[in-house]
Amino acid sequence: MKAVVKSVNWLAAAVLVVAVGMAWLQPIHFFGNPDWASPVVQLAMVLGLLVMTMAGRQVLKQLSSRQYRWLLIGLVGLIAIVQILIATSFVDVARADPFFVRQQALLLARGSHHWQHYFMIYPNNVNFTLLVANLLKPLLKLTQTPWVLLNVIRFIWIDTGLISGLYLLNRWRYWQPGAVSFSLLWLVSVPVAAFGLFAYTDALVLPLLPDSLALLTLGLSLTGWRRWGVLIGDGLLVAVGVVMKTNLIVLWLTLVLMRIILWWQRQFNGRQMLGWLVSLVMTLGVMFAVMRTAQQQAGYTRQADAALPATSWIAMSLNPQSSGEYRHGDFARVNQMPTAAAKRQQTQQMIQQRLHQMGVTGTLVHLLKKMRVFWATGDFDSFKLTTQWIRAPRWYLNHQRQLQFWLVLMTQTIYLTMLVQAIVTLMKRREWAVTFVALAILGLTAFHVGLWEVEGRYALPLLPGLMLLSIVGGRELPVWHLNRVMRRQLTWLVVVLAAISVVSLWQTSQATRITDVVRGNQGNGRYVVSTVQKIGPGHAVTTPLAVSGKSNVLRLKPVATHGRVTITLTKGAHVVKRWRGSANELTTLNYPLTAAGNLRLAIKNIGQTPVRYGVMAANYSPLTGRVTAKRHAYLQVVIKQQFIKPHALTTGAASLAVVGCVALATILGLGRLRPETE
Repeated sequence: MKAVVKSVNWLAAAVLVVAVGMAWLQPIHFFGNPDWASPVVQLAMVLGLLVMTMAGRQVLKQLSSRQYRWLLIGLVGLIAIVQILIATSFVDVARADPFFVRQQALLLARGSHHWQHYFMIYPNNVNFTLLVANLLKPLLKLTQTPWVLLNVIRFIWIDTGLISGLYLLNRWRYWQPGAVSFSLLWLVSVPVAAFGLFAYTDALVLPLLPDSLALLTLGLSLTGWRRWGVLIGDGLLVAVGVVMKTNLIVLWLTLVLMRIILWWQRQFNGRQMLGWLVSLVMTLGVMFAVMRTAQQQAGYTRQADAALPATSWIAMSLNPQSSGEYRHGDFARVNQMPTAAAKRQQTQQMIQQRLHQMGVTGTLVHLLKKMRVFWATGDFDSFKLTTQWIRAPRWYLNHQRQLQFWLVLMTQTIYLTMLVQAIVTLMKRREWAVTFVALAILGLTAFHVGLWEVEGRYALPLLPGLMLLSIVGGRELPVWHLNRVMRRQLTWLVVVLAAISVVSLWQTSQATRITDVVRGNQGNGRYVVSTVQKIGPGHAVTTPLAVSGKSNVLRLKPVATHGRVTITLTKGAHVVKRWRGSANELTTLNYPLTAAGNLRLAIKNIGQTPVRYGVMAANYSPLTGRVTAKRHAYLQVVIKQQFIKPHALTTGAASLAVVGCVALATILGLGRLRPETE
């Protein structure tokens, strides 16, 4: 069994080695824009961070227990304050799948049993919708804008992963400096902050790996009925994850395999192991039965002919044009088939055609591309998920691209450093807890890279596990004791790398020119089923628009219509501009540069035939978030400021300041790595 455990750990380490290469040399371009820092800059940042963490561990070890405890308390308190500020400052409109979940949950919370057709196509999101509806029922009695409270609830749930991680580090006898290091990682983690705002299943599954591992560790330390109560609770927790998000079956299988490994290590006898496995199967079966009953009580009935078969995701995963990511064309090709049998036949043909087209070599290359999507980006798609806000600070909205450039650089540096230290842990440690994380890494990678559709966010459940492996791996790295000559030489190396990084970042900022900035956006109503509002002859619709900065371009979404309209844009009592003509021609509208604030858009049909525009139809306002008794339509619109002279992504001064701070911290870190006798 030792050989098996070693093989599992080393195989997981090999996966992370490939991930390091891809994350360093071939990261996915966030927002589809080629504005990543160069590999040289990324390498310099990672080396600097490794020096800083090494020096930081030495400082933390030298603190007294009392000092360390107060530092940890202060850090955890800071995490709570930052998360509260984020939860109250940012509110997601919810788009694509989260939009349907939010809209349906509002209907259920108010007693409706009517289900949108979306859930006949995607029955996998029904259970999560029921969960959100049950959360909304009491919240709607308190407020008609419950989204901040839901943000807070999500952060509280996500932070169970922080508590579990701290518990595990204490049990592994790496409390000092491990607890502060883990808390600091949690504090600066962009994915933790971003997914706390994302109204979908990802926040639910984010902490499940450390939570499950902590319960398993606690259960093994107990005896009698308390042990079995905790272990059954662990199985129930993972079962909840499985019924909410299908790919968590990997974590359930990890628990099954861990039972076998622990039995082989004589921590259980055969009878106990069998009982444990039976409890896992039973808790999973109970959860599916409970959710099936809840679906029936909520009025949901599956429609076999409408639902997408599982093979549709496999067919989509084999699309070489999208590297296995979601592709609307593949969805539409299957969804248009009238029956379940026809849908299955269509997906089987797509699978066979694509495998034949790619051949063995092409399929292997395709799997590597999927591997890149899954592992190469340390933000786990968090920057692509939320593009529409009910509430967000104006400074963030107006400088989003610039801020994200630096946040991505920071996130990718932390991610690469975590991967390097996690590899060290997997190669040197043989504890069953390390193997638990290794099995999860292999399972999710095999599921999404080898079989299923792939996205960066599907790797999110592994993030807390990588953090823990990274903390442990830091302990395994050799401690540097640098004499004065070596420190001087490395200091000059830092200065040289810093100079190269400043020049490279400045070049990157100059190469990426920003021609326009989005100041307002309402894009819901186009995903899965397009939502359209008809405006009859002589009738008009009016929509308020929230604009975060100066704007001069307005884009509308007329739908296959040739009628004539008058479009009027006003700010207060002032008419900014008025257009008249064919609805199909009046799609991109330019107007004088107008200051930030609330605008109003009116569209009047002046022709003899109806005109149609794309809209979002919802029981809540995308501008205020207020829940409404009736469903209202909100026009699909994009508001931009288009620059006459394109702007650089960032400035040389900002590059110099960031690199200078990193270089200074690295040099100070080198100063701490001196022999004790010096």
